[in-house]
Amino acid sequence: MRRVWKWLTLSLKVLLAAAVLLSLFSYAMFQGNFVSWFLFYSVVILLLLMGLYALIPLGRFHVERQSGTGAMPAGEELTTEVVIERKWRFPFLYLTVEDRAEEALTRQLPFQAARMIFYPTMERTLRYTYVIPELKRGRYQRYGVEMSTSDMFGFFERRTFVPKSSELLVYPRYHNIERWEAYERHDTETKMSLQDFIEDQSSIAGAREYVPGDKLTSLDWKASARSDKLMTKEFEEYVGRNFLLVFHNFVPDETFASSDAYEKGIELITSLIMYAYKEHLEVGLWSIGAEDKYFPTGPAVDRQKSMITYLAEMRPGEADVFAARFKAGEDDIPAGVTMVLVSVTLDDSMLERMKQLLGRRVKLIFALMDKGTGVDAWEYKRLKELRSAGAEAYLFRDGHWTGQQEKG
Repeated sequence: MRRVWKWLTLSLKVLLAAAVLLSLFSYAMFQGNFVSWFLFYSVVILLLLMGLYALIPLGRFHVERQSGTGAMPAGEELTTEVVIERKWRFPFLYLTVEDRAEEALTRQLPFQAARMIFYPTMERTLRYTYVIPELKRGRYQRYGVEMSTSDMFGFFERRTFVPKSSELLVYPRYHNIERWEAYERHDTETKMSLQDFIEDQSSIAGAREYVPGDKLTSLDWKASARSDKLMTKEFEEYVGRNFLLVFHNFVPDETFASSDAYEKGIELITSLIMYAYKEHLEVGLWSIGAEDKYFPTGPAVDRQKSMITYLAEMRPGEADVFAARFKAGEDDIPAGVTMVLVSVTLDDSMLERMKQLLGRRVKLIFALMDKGTGVDAWEYKRLKELRSAGAEAYLFRDGHWTGQQEKG
């Protein structure tokens, strides 16, 4: 069908050119003056040039795409330079060049940024640059470079495609975690920002006298006041501690706020994996959604790459099946593991499953990523109930526990 339409279009263009030529010839025969014949011969020359232009082959091109490495973090700027070398100097009126990629990557570009129009030039090497200002998480395919040109009236169009396939992996953004410290607890609530969460997560073992080089943020002011000299907090080492990271792979709606909360949850999981990798801890990952994915708990150095790659490509499921899937697999949770569960939603079925888990004395840290639409009263109630049951449960809204002001 496509080929038939192409030939039909070409035939109509030829008939139109012939009709224009016959009309001008008839006009010149009837008028017989210089102007009419000059107009006729001028159009004949233009049509002959157009025919020659259509018959000349577009030629061969060598294309190179100079871009970033095969893997980049989300949020980074990607600059791509396309270099085209012509085998011979094709006399084009113009040459349109477009770097073709899959739609998911093309949507991240400014309008028509990957396309460039070159006007007549004698240069053999043509080049242009375009920029993706902020990459989004995912795996993307680039196909090649398409070039096209036509005559001055657009009657005849020539196209060629040079395959230049490449793959780009954009892994999730993550935060660099120095250490985990104990949370700052209060009688009613816990004030916790996202940055605090990923920086403060190990237990304080005691205090010692300050020595030059210690971080000022680690000073124990209460102990310093009691001893009348500067004291520094000492933290327990967690070498060999096991962590199971559980991600609820579901987004309740297609709003930007929910999608952003989903991405922030992936960033949190990625940050914890990178921390475990750096500290040589044991970590596992369990993604629960339409399709479950389970990475058994083990040395992070052996699993870091495969888990990060999976998180880069992960897409949310359409149905919320967390409770059923979690119940089916909770018997396989290793003993003595610390579970960190990250979710965009918290319903009654999830709450019940986590209570059952706490009853087995599994240490549970729950992070609810707020969707930016105000605090859901029912979710807030469930979160407090979960904390009362013994879990460390937090609601992250703009990076901070709901209802508290940012730390000064």
